[in-house]
Amino acid sequence: MRKVLTFEEQRAKALAEAAERKKRAKPPKERKSAYVTGYRKFTEIASQAVYGASYPDPKGYHQYLLPDLTALEIGGHARAALLASRFITPEHPEWDDVIRFPTKEEFKAWEEADKARAGVKTLKALFNGAGHVSLKLRDGKIAIKPTRYRGHGHWEGIRGHEDTVLPEDVSDEAFGKAILEALEVSRSA
Repeated sequence: MRKVLTFEEQRAKALAEAAERKKRAKPPKERKSAYVTGYRKFTEIASQAVYGASYPDPKGYHQYLLPDLTALEIGGHARAALLASRFITPEHPEWDDVIRFPTKEEFKAWEEADKARAGVKTLKALFNGAGHVSLKLRDGKIAIKPTRYRGHGHWEGIRGHEDTVLPEDVSDEAFGKAILEALEVSRSA
């Protein structure tokens, strides 16, 4: 006859099985990640810490710039952000501080700072006319992905839209031009 496990025994067994699966799993492929958000009053460009997903990196590249950057300027800043991106493994000493989702309080503080920077009082006014582009560098290729504003400070993919893929050694001006085009796609989605 089969022994019926208690809740604690089931939980311990499930945790042990999950730990074993984690040991056997391959780590994600190394990549770099950044984003460009174009608001009406300013442009935000920032690098991200990466391990599977992308997370805000407190030690990364983070700039607030004029809203009307040239292709050369935006390309240069975006490349600097991508190069500053960090791939952080579980063994890294900053793992627990960096590879985590921000708290509601952190999101609220960022939104309040962005609203003040833009001189507006609501998220609707802040995101009116805004565009967002995510940048991924992997295997010598840069993927540029525009997203559409979903509401409440969140962005989502654009159905049916293909990422723009450029070689890593593309010129800053061509890179910036592709980002500006993707920002327009994001704004009009």
